[in-house]
Amino acid sequence: MMSRIRPSIVLFGDSITQLGFSAGPSQPGWVSLLSNAYARRADVLNRGFSGYNTHHAIDILPSIFGEDGDGGAIFGGPPLIVTVFFGANDASLPGGKKQHVPIDQYEENIRTIVKSIRATRRLAAKMLSRSFIMNRIKIEPKDKSKPIAPIILITPPPIDKNAWDKYCLDNFGDLSLRTNEAAKSYGDRVKLVASELGCHVVDSFSLLGGNDVGGEKSYGIHLEDGLHLSASGNRLLFEGFMDVVKRELPDLAPMEDGEGKYGTSGIPLEGELWKVLCDERQ
Repeated sequence: MMSRIRPSIVLFGDSITQLGFSAGPSQPGWVSLLSNAYARRADVLNRGFSGYNTHHAIDILPSIFGEDGDGGAIFGGPPLIVTVFFGANDASLPGGKKQHVPIDQYEENIRTIVKSIRATRRLAAKMLSRSFIMNRIKIEPKDKSKPIAPIILITPPPIDKNAWDKYCLDNFGDLSLRTNEAAKSYGDRVKLVASELGCHVVDSFSLLGGNDVGGEKSYGIHLEDGLHLSASGNRLLFEGFMDVVKRELPDLAPMEDGEGKYGTSGIPLEGELWKVLCDERQ
């Protein structure tokens, strides 16, 4: 009998991913919240790179997902879910820092990242069904036709321009020009690519209130410095992420019924429950 190998969830992104373990003292970030939700079910791997744009992301793809067929070996097997969360830096305005990527090139870069991840032979090049990994963890997927390692694209969050400008001047003595309008436009391109390539989307811009009529007064509370997420922003992103998984990928959500182990859907707890082990020793 094949033993269970704990699957992984790979989070590939910029500083909002890298900083996702903590939103401040005693304040868990969205990555920590996700790790807790999948505790004893899947290992959440943070592959966040502060300051990176999609040009940089493409450059380091082989070191994250492998090449020439070794991608699965990097994670001990095909990931359960992969997220791609870039754009906050790409959407910086021309003439500011060197992180700006023109929006058409950004769209093409997101497309390249998705296709490159899928082309890694161990992940999906042969269009293996998700039943492969689900069999490894001893549960059956509801839809065996979908490729393994579904990709969730996350849009850039809104921008509180005044707060971000102040933060940059106070800490760096210079501006890193960003606007909420640019963030939304780049997020729209993410959704376009997701629709084209069959990816799932977590719209962090909308989740944090970027479209609210109140503007920065409404969504600014969810941003620590005008760009990165505060405790409430991290919580909203986590909850939005889990909503997408439960609605669109229910067999990959944490199993909730049957004591989290013997339920009908989702990723079960690894190992026997403690009381079963105690009964066996009596």
